[in-house]
Amino acid sequence: MKVTLKLLSMAGDPPPGFDAFGECELDMANGANVADVVAKVSLPKEEAYTTIVNGEAVPVDARAARQLTEGDEVTLFPAIQGG
Repeated sequence: MKVTLKLLSMAGDPPPGFDAFGECELDMANGANVADVVAKVSLPKEEAYTTIVNGEAVPVDARAARQLTEGDEVTLFPAIQGG
């Protein structure tokens, strides 16, 4: 199945396979979940990412339980830091 992945507010250039706007289409196995999508993308492991599916937030502890369907849009963005 195909899902769209969007990366928001990422520092630097998007990872390989993403367009200039930080978007790509991923081929995922049927039954894939949000955790599978996050694992498939090469992002710095030391950063925390908020995940949103079709406009609805998915907490970290719910990523493995949130199954995806054809055409879903997954958005990832790093936690906002500052001081």
